[in-house]
Amino acid sequence: MKIVFWGASRGCGTTSNMTAAAGFLSLVMNHRGICLQPKNGIGDLENFFVPLEKRSVFCEESTYYAMEGMDYLIWQEQHHRLDAAVMKESLVPLMDRRLYFLPGGAREKPSLYPAQIGEVQRRILDRMEEYAELIFIDIGSGRDDFSYHLLQHADVVVVNFSGEQKELEQFFSSQIPCHGNLLYLLSNYSDRQVYNPENLQRIYRMEPRSICSIPSNPHFAHACVRGRVEQYMKNCCRSRGISQRNEQFWTDLRHLATLILEAGAHE
Repeated sequence: MKIVFWGASRGCGTTSNMTAAAGFLSLVMNHRGICLQPKNGIGDLENFFVPLEKRSVFCEESTYYAMEGMDYLIWQEQHHRLDAAVMKESLVPLMDRRLYFLPGGAREKPSLYPAQIGEVQRRILDRMEEYAELIFIDIGSGRDDFSYHLLQHADVVVVNFSGEQKELEQFFSSQIPCHGNLLYLLSNYSDRQVYNPENLQRIYRMEPRSICSIPSNPHFAHACVRGRVEQYMKNCCRSRGISQRNEQFWTDLRHLATLILEAGAHE
C-alpha cells in the first residue's frame, strides 16, 4: 500500500508527520514499512533517523562506488539490474527491522536528472511493494508532474496543513489531483487554534473519520532535529519519560495510524 504525505504549503511538518506515522505503524502495530523521499525535491529524511555524528559525508565526485539509496536504485533499474538483493542492501533498518528508510543519495542534485527519471522512480516504487506492506512517500509540497502522478495513484494521500486560513482556502478552492482516499492532518495542533478539526468538518463538510491532528510536541521536534526519532519513539513505546504532552501525542498518533489503515482498506 502506497501512502503519500503531501503538504498544502511549505513547512507544515510533512516529513516529521510521515516519520511519526511510519514509526508508530511499524513499532506499535507491527507492520513492515519503507519510508522515502523521491528525487524531485529537498531530501532531508536521513536527518530524522541518523544522529549528526553518524551522518555520512560525500565527495563531489559521482562514481559508481559513491552511490547509495535512491541514486543507486535508479542506476540499477536503468541497467535492468534491480533485484531483491540490490533493494535490501540499499535500505537502512529501523524500529527493530520493522521499518526501513531509503536514503536519497547525494550523487546528483534532483534538478540534474532528466525528466524521464520519474518513470524509473515509479517502477522502483512499484517494486518496493513486493518487500513491504506499507510504502510511505514524502513529496513535500510538490506540484510537479511526478508529484501529481503519485497523488493520483496512491492508495492513501495524507494532506498536511499548518492550519492557516490562507493555506486552507487555497487548497479547498484549487483542483489538486488527489486520489479518492484522502486524510487531512493538522500539524503542530493547539487547542487554541481557530481552525480545529471540528470547525474544519463544519466549514468544508469533511467526514469525521477523514481528519485528525498531531499536537505540538517540543520533545518530538527536538528528536527530529537531532536525528533521534527512532530512540524517541522506542522510549514512548516502552512508557519511559512519558509526560502529559507526550501522552497526547501518542494518542493522536495512534488515531492517525488507525485512519491510514482504514483508508487503505477501502481501496
